[in-house]
Amino acid sequence: MRPLIFMLLLLPALLVEAPARADDALQSSRSAGKLKLDSSVDLAAELELREPVARPRPQTSEDYASSPQRQQYEGVANRHDQLFEIYSADAKPLSDLDGDGFHHALRVSFDVDVNYDSADVYAKLYLSREGEPWSQYFTTDLFHIDGDSSADAYEVETELLSGYRPGYYAVLIEIYSLEHAYMVTSEVLDYYSLGHDLMLEDLDRDSRYSESHGHAGSIGALLVFLLLLQVVIAARRAPALSPCNKRQN
Repeated sequence: MRPLIFMLLLLPALLVEAPARADDALQSSRSAGKLKLDSSVDLAAELELREPVARPRPQTSEDYASSPQRQQYEGVANRHDQLFEIYSADAKPLSDLDGDGFHHALRVSFDVDVNYDSADVYAKLYLSREGEPWSQYFTTDLFHIDGDSSADAYEVETELLSGYRPGYYAVLIEIYSLEHAYMVTSEVLDYYSLGHDLMLEDLDRDSRYSESHGHAGSIGALLVFLLLLQVVIAARRAPALSPCNKRQN
């Protein structure tokens, strides 16, 4: 009986750890974007219609902030009369099912300005976990910007489905223009620029541990019942095995 009780005591921990982790070699997510002022598009509803996109995790480390590629191409334009700037940008975590502080979705918003005339641009978005290599997760549609207008601010909502381990993340925004050969401007959103941590994990982990905690609670109640039952059985057997009863027999 004692080995059985011991195994039952270990069962909650085993249930929490038993489910196999998702294959972190692939990162799966889905995203949807729109102009912030475009009220005709429900971003949450649009996101539900998008098919998941899976990409392999980058295998080599790269400090993008100091990379030769960024230093060489950032702000370089074929039209020398245009200079681009991300005037403002923000990233907010969304949806924490298990309440552990790590969210499986995020919303990134940014306002791109150009010093002269207008331009058609698009953005590439990347995530990096605690200094790991940047991993691209979305490319926006083409959208139009006009000078320093705030009406052309853009936002992207993303659901991380699998392959994103819990951690502190940073977002990289790269902006490209149709009339320029290379990236025209970029911005990194991390604790230093946001003023808060971006704590993320994938939906696979968020929902799994939420369910595991619920199962563990149910099993915990069952274990209490079994332990009480064992105490009652032991108490009923005690008089028959006591020394006094043996002498009387």
